[in-house]
Amino acid sequence: MNMYGWNNNYNYVYELQQIAANQNQQIKLLEERINELEKQIQANSGTSIDRIEYHFDQLKIERLEGTLHIGLSPQELANIDDLNIPNPTVQNNPTLPAIYQQSLIPNLYGFVNEQGPAIIQRLSKQYNKPVDKRLEGDMIHDMLGQIPDRVKFYDKEAREQQMTDPSQIESYIADQIKKEIYLSLERFMAKSNTEKGED
Repeated sequence: MNMYGWNNNYNYVYELQQIAANQNQQIKLLEERINELEKQIQANSGTSIDRIEYHFDQLKIERLEGTLHIGLSPQELANIDDLNIPNPTVQNNPTLPAIYQQSLIPNLYGFVNEQGPAIIQRLSKQYNKPVDKRLEGDMIHDMLGQIPDRVKFYDKEAREQQMTDPSQIESYIADQIKKEIYLSLERFMAKSNTEKGED
């Protein structure tokens, strides 16, 4: 297997580890909450409860104080009722050209996984906005989930600009998404810092 194949496998395994770690943390929090609820029920033993049902399909967990939306302006966000972040796997995006699934998207995933934490921490210091590992992980996960849609957006934009060379298009898309990531993180930090100052 060539070096490129190892990088793809590494990125994929890294993504799975991040997702599993986030899910394990959420499960631990849910277990702690269930234990607290059971203690409360035992303390209020005078109340008769026939049955307790947990509907996890209806459970919504807000992990961030705000959500990082790459490439969306405040006006566009105002027109969106519910923006669900897709699972960051290329297989869920069959509309993407095969070349993007083989090289561009894995490379962008690698960029976010490798460079994202450093960018976040650098901006965190610049804007004096502390970011712990959990928030950093949530931000990375959110960015990974939005990459396929942003690739489609910039692919369309490149073709509207009449770019025809595949390597030129791929380079254009990668550059635009990397700029977007940085600017979105910068806006997020600046906004969070401003909101904190208004309290």
